[in-house]
Amino acid sequence: MKRILEKAILLLVLYLVVGAMLDQFVFPEAAPDESYYPPVGYVFVSETEGFEQRILGRDNGMFWLELTLRPHATGPPEHIHTSFSERFIVAEGTLSLMADGEVRQLGPSESFLVTPGMPHKPFNETDEPVVVRGPLTKEYAIPELFSVFLIQVYGFFDEDPANEQAPKALLQMSRFSPVYDSWLADPPVPVQRVLYHATGPTARLLGYRSYYPRFKPRRGVGRIARFAAGAVEEVGEGTDPSGETPGGAGSVNLAGLSTQAHACGSEFVRWGLKS
Repeated sequence: MKRILEKAILLLVLYLVVGAMLDQFVFPEAAPDESYYPPVGYVFVSETEGFEQRILGRDNGMFWLELTLRPHATGPPEHIHTSFSERFIVAEGTLSLMADGEVRQLGPSESFLVTPGMPHKPFNETDEPVVVRGPLTKEYAIPELFSVFLIQVYGFFDEDPANEQAPKALLQMSRFSPVYDSWLADPPVPVQRVLYHATGPTARLLGYRSYYPRFKPRRGVGRIARFAAGAVEEVGEGTDPSGETPGGAGSVNLAGLSTQAHACGSEFVRWGLKS
């Protein structure tokens, strides 16, 4: 029995080591091409968390966002980015921002810098919408690969409620987190790195990827949709020549115009081991 156990452990270690080498160095997953990056003007929405984000600009590998929080939007659980900062500046309303364990209230023209490694969570405790929008300057820019993540992660989790449960959430986040630098505030990021390093190759064998063609932004669409209290307020110009509805749940086809309801930076709890 002891020999069988020792052999099983040896095989497991070999699988983890060889699998990681094959996955990361021998047959690495290709980076997403330009078609996966949302264009300027693209809007994506989290109905669950009450967030809407609009791409304001893209330049030299960076992008800028406008974030609108509906009244009483709960926002994401606390999360971390280890390699880039986020600067929140309020244009309208009063933003609640959990940062480094402390809740701050930011009014119009007030700002706060979330530095790399700082747990944070924006939300709205008021009866009015909150708009977070900064100038298109270097201080407010975010690496544009993160925009791909925003579209992909919510396309995946909105597609099927079962995706929120373990082991699907764990397997998918083992592909997402290391590529896009988005981690839960807890457990510590090094623990998540080790866990995802071990599970990533298995996830890939099972068909999980860091991006999926079915969640691509639809080209040829201008301002896609704006929501308020769950209803479409306005639909922008432009139509998709394919006439197809995107794969993510929450997408609505309205007279040939696309309404995308992919969430933005909002349900990081789905990335954990939710049983």
